[in-house]
Amino acid sequence: MKKKSPVQRPIRSRRRDGAGALPRDVLRISAEPCHYFTESQVHARLVADPAAYVTFLKNGLEAIAVGRAQLTLPPKQVFQDPLTGGDFRVMPCEVRNSGRATKTVKLIGTNTVQRVVPDQITVGRLLVMDPVENFVSAVMEACLLSSARTGACAALAIDTLARARDSLVVVGSGRVGFYATLYAIAAAGVKHVVLCDAVPQRAGHAARWLGARFPRARCEARAPGADFRADIVVLATTSESALISPPGWGANLIVSLGADTDRQSELDPGWPRYADIYCDTFDSLRFGDLRAWIEAGLMDATAVTDLLAVYRAPPAASGRPRVFVSTGSALFDNLTARYLLETSAVKRSRR
Repeated sequence: MKKKSPVQRPIRSRRRDGAGALPRDVLRISAEPCHYFTESQVHARLVADPAAYVTFLKNGLEAIAVGRAQLTLPPKQVFQDPLTGGDFRVMPCEVRNSGRATKTVKLIGTNTVQRVVPDQITVGRLLVMDPVENFVSAVMEACLLSSARTGACAALAIDTLARARDSLVVVGSGRVGFYATLYAIAAAGVKHVVLCDAVPQRAGHAARWLGARFPRARCEARAPGADFRADIVVLATTSESALISPPGWGANLIVSLGADTDRQSELDPGWPRYADIYCDTFDSLRFGDLRAWIEAGLMDATAVTDLLAVYRAPPAASGRPRVFVSTGSALFDNLTARYLLETSAVKRSRR
């Protein structure tokens, strides 16, 4: 029998003499209205019209890139747990656009133990603050939100950086790999996808679901280590050692999404000499493969181009492959929260 998660109930005082009663005229407490988004609601809204969601992100990035919107993006704070290998992260962001501010803070953890919350490596919540009074006006469960926005970031990289995009290999068919494939097909025009995973059944499930959703695309599962040839490779794993080295199965674009801590790695150190390097935001230089390359003297930080720079001015063709790295950005959390709030408001207005 599956163990049920404990139900959280409000703590009630046993005293009945009135000593614990709230003196409202003294303490003056008011209700703070808050809308709650479950994992199911987040997923449903982010896949209902995947092309519209990716376009929304693109428009938001372009607005920041050309100065129509103002971005405040402090560095992500990561607190490591040496006993479990997990961590928790604090990720704030504010975007001001058209006289409106979207303020978000994501509190998210890496769940390596998975006893209370089984089979879920990402746990936590995204908090949206009221733009004027700064109370928490929305709470969004953040596991699928984090995976989806990372997958959508990969689709944006494909859309802006890939010279050819007919075929795609996705290494890792978990949540991030699934969403990256979904958005690559729906918004970046990929026609043929091969998914592979250390758990072959997982790749098979993802390929069947995506093939049914997108019958015009060819989706198949293969075993890891097969001899691949593809225009694009997406890495979405928890690997602690490099998975791909130049020339990378002949791909013109390699997208790395999984190496978001210093103990993880997906890319061989030979890539900085072989390819042009891009990232989601410059905060990614502080983690994973990019940090290791910089500290080893294999690459200068100024050689990396972020997505905002790409939207300001498309990169000149160098003839070299391109490598894009995302370690997860609060900017994409923020834009995704705004998309969820706006699409939720549209649905309520139609009732």
